Amino acid sequence: MRKFLRAMGVCILTVTMGVAMVACGKEEADGVVDIFDYVTVEYSGENGSGTANVTIDYDNLELEMVGGKNALKDLDDVEDLETLSNYINAVAGISFSIDKNTDLSNGDTVTVTATYDESEAESANVVFGETLSKTYEVKGLK
Repeated sequence: MRKFLRAMGVCILTVTMGVAMVACGKEEADGVVDIFDYVTVEYSGENGSGTANVTIDYDNLELEMVGGKNALKDLDDVEDLETLSNYINAVAGISFSIDKNTDLSNGDTVTVTATYDESEAESANVVFGETLSKTYEVKGLK
């Protein structure tokens, strides 16, 4: 009976350690990055013939993906070049389009849509979320 209990204890310990090793070794996404936190739409011109310009803050988007300034400083070894390269490729794989950017009037809406390379995001261990388009109201035209 003692041998049986001891064997069961060893089995349970082995299974527990195996599960712990798998859980520790499993990479989780660094987090969900909201791409639209880094999108600015500016309007210029006259009411009725205004234009929209979309600006992307790629530097801060990349910084969030890395995990902030302190995390970026920690990525300074040659071994970290692959990680940095993955982040850069994920950001480079993002593109934006706007449904209408000319002949705008105050109160009109424009929709900015983001697309990205899913395999590059996966390689960087980043999730860009489910919201891939956002509508903005045109304001401030003269």
